[in-house]
Amino acid sequence: MGTTAADFWRHNTDLRDITPRGERFPEVGLFDVLRSACQGVVFDFGCGDGRLSPAFDPDRYFGFDINATALKVARVTNPKHRYVTQWLPADTWLAWTVLLHVPDDELPAVLDGANRYSRIVVGEVMGRRWRREGEPPVFNREPEEYEAMFERPVMRMQVPYPRYGCDLTVLVFD
Repeated sequence: MGTTAADFWRHNTDLRDITPRGERFPEVGLFDVLRSACQGVVFDFGCGDGRLSPAFDPDRYFGFDINATALKVARVTNPKHRYVTQWLPADTWLAWTVLLHVPDDELPAVLDGANRYSRIVVGEVMGRRWRREGEPPVFNREPEEYEAMFERPVMRMQVPYPRYGCDLTVLVFD
């Protein structure tokens, strides 16, 4: 039996492919976009090592991840923020460069959980041309695919994403 995408992320104890070495906060220039897209208490789905946590008030933030090592790093790096291993109620469900790591056949279950939140924010490099096999595989999707899956009013934003020399698409669903 092969390794699943979830297995890769769960057992990635050296945290490769989470935050590249020397790029502790690759999204630091995007914090204003994050803050404007999210409302109220934020549930950061796939928070990794907590690189986005400083964008948010610690009392209005929960970081969730399946990687225990990443959560340990997040807790040390951002001791005032809260990190959890179960889904919690919040106003905004944030998936920042994480859904592209969820295989197509597993995505409906994740999105069913996300639909319990009043606001959903998805930010990632979009477009199927970015898909690739490998470790980890990536399952980039078109913005219209997310719009069809969520069936909610959406606002789209394009922001420069220097890490890959392209734009990152931010979809805000209400």
